[in-house]
Formats: sequence, C-alpha cells, structure tokens
Amino acid sequence: MAKKTFGQFDDIIEFAAKFVEQQKGVWDHTAWTDFLKGIGKMGFDVDGEMQSYLGSLLESLKKYYDTAASTSGITTVMTGIAENTASFLNKTKGSWDHSGWEKYLSDMQKKGAELSDETVKYLGSVLEISKELYLLPALASKMMSKGTAKKSKEA
Repeated sequence: MAKKTFGQFDDIIEFAAKFVEQQKGVWDHTAWTDFLKGIGKMGFDVDGEMQSYLGSLLESLKKYYDTAASTSGITTVMTGIAENTASFLNKTKGSWDHSGWEKYLSDMQKKGAELSDETVKYLGSVLEISKELYLLPALASKMMSKGTAKKSKEA
C-alpha cells in the first residue's frame, strides 16, 4: 500500500481499522492498552480526551465490522474505510455538505463496503468521530508541526 502524504492522522485511522479487523470486533483491556501503546509509539500523547475519542472510533468501527463481517473481503473493506475516511477528512478539512456525504458513501461502495441502512449509519458514526479526532487540537498541532518540519527539511 502506498504511503500517503496527509500525516499521522491517516495512520491512526488505519491502525484503528486494522485493530478492529484483527481482533474480529472483540477485545479485552490488555488489547486496548496495547492499542493505546501503538498510538503512543506514533508520537501522540494518549491522554484522557484522546483515549475517549479513540475508544469511540473503535466502537464505531466495531459496529460496522459486526454488521458486515460476513462481507467478502472484509479486511480490504476495513482498510478502504480507513483510507477513504482519512482522505475525505483531509480533502474537506472536516467540513462537508450532503453531496460530500453522498460522494463519501459512493467511494465507500467502490471500495466494497456494504451499504445497508444500518451500515450507512455506522459509517456516518465512523466519519463523525474521525472528524472529532481530526479537529482535536492536540492532534491538529502535531500534524501542523510535522508538516512544518517536513517543509523545513525540503527547503
């Protein structure tokens, strides 16, 4: 898979989707703390607020996974959800209208996501909580400092 240029936000979403898929939607406290350690290794301070958003993200992804687990190629679908969600948020900067939402769903369907009424609701939840993470000041400042450091290295 080609590395994207949006920064570590993408990595968080992909790490979460992979975690849910690898855990088959079921995890215990040890797996949760290992997940948080993984996020910490990406350079993020996994404080209470960040933990709350990450927990909500995992639960949203879990609901989709539980509903669509029998879908052919669920691993690819979960990866597609992560990639499309991160890409969409980076393109829209966390703000979109109804036509943007429809485009997101269309792109998800192209990635193999099942789009029943229930899974659309869960994808909406994944997108909304991902938006909260994207807009989280600690994450935003980290992404900006990474971008600034990258630009100064390129100069």
